[in-house]
Amino acid sequence: MIWRALFTYLHLLSAGLMAGLLIAQHWLLKRPVDRQQVALLGALGLGQLLAAIAALATGSALASSFGEGAGYYLANPMFRLKMGLFLVLAAASGWPLLQYVHWSREMRRGPQFAPLGREVDRLRTALSLMLGLMALLPLPAVLVSRAFGY
Repeated sequence: MIWRALFTYLHLLSAGLMAGLLIAQHWLLKRPVDRQQVALLGALGLGQLLAAIAALATGSALASSFGEGAGYYLANPMFRLKMGLFLVLAAASGWPLLQYVHWSREMRRGPQFAPLGREVDRLRTALSLMLGLMALLPLPAVLVSRAFGY
């Protein structure tokens, strides 16, 4: 019983951390991007990726070891919606991280590097969409936990 509670706590903590790191990236892109911010954005993007991996790992452990089994959850359309949202969010998270890596390489090549305004705007738009998806993610999770959809 304590292990299930611990894994549930870790699952929620990693999902919250993922959302917080998304918000931090979005906030940092409001200002003109300089060298320090590029390094910080890269660290935040990597942290978000690791938090997503932790959320997936703890959620998988909850479903397979402490729950009714993967087949039970996969039969629920709300669970499939939750996983679909999460997979879209995970796939969309790759582009900002690649953009940060690209900016870091460009900074090493030229000391006067500054990201283009349109790149920053596109990245901020992508992060806004990801935040919207992240805001939708808890609803199907709560519905699954309340046995809605069975």
